[in-house]
Amino acid sequence: MNKGPISEQVLQASIRQRAYLPQGSIDEGVQSAPVPVESDTRLKKIYVYADNVWSPQSATDYRIVRVKTDAFDLTGWIDFTHARGQDQFQTEIRVTMAHAADVLLQRSAFQGGGNLATMQQMAGSNFISGNHIEILIRQSYSFDNFATLVPIAYQFIVESR
Repeated sequence: MNKGPISEQVLQASIRQRAYLPQGSIDEGVQSAPVPVESDTRLKKIYVYADNVWSPQSATDYRIVRVKTDAFDLTGWIDFTHARGQDQFQTEIRVTMAHAADVLLQRSAFQGGGNLATMQQMAGSNFISGNHIEILIRQSYSFDNFATLVPIAYQFIVESR
């Protein structure tokens, strides 16, 4: 039995707990004092920019998701899980650059069923960077000529400083 003062016993117990930490390391960042989240330069701000469900009524119907803000990285999903295997979809990603607006960056075609990530739309890139990006979603073919409406859900997330 340890006959030292209570504070010494607590200190020794604390030292024993730290001595038996599992393998690994701890990184508490480069700032030494806690700062409010809104002014913490280590953190990116991540938020949902667009989150909605839409059902095309014809092959000429489309939805444009327009993301326009200060410099950002954009990622997201389009949900085609309610479509039949024969239903066909098309996405276009357009960007604005210094020399021109509405520049086609990527056009992709897909058949129904499954979730479509930005990586699949952009041939391997997990995100798109910019300050004005538009995503066009269209159902180009319906197995029953649009008699059954297909709900297409989408969510796009922006990361910025």
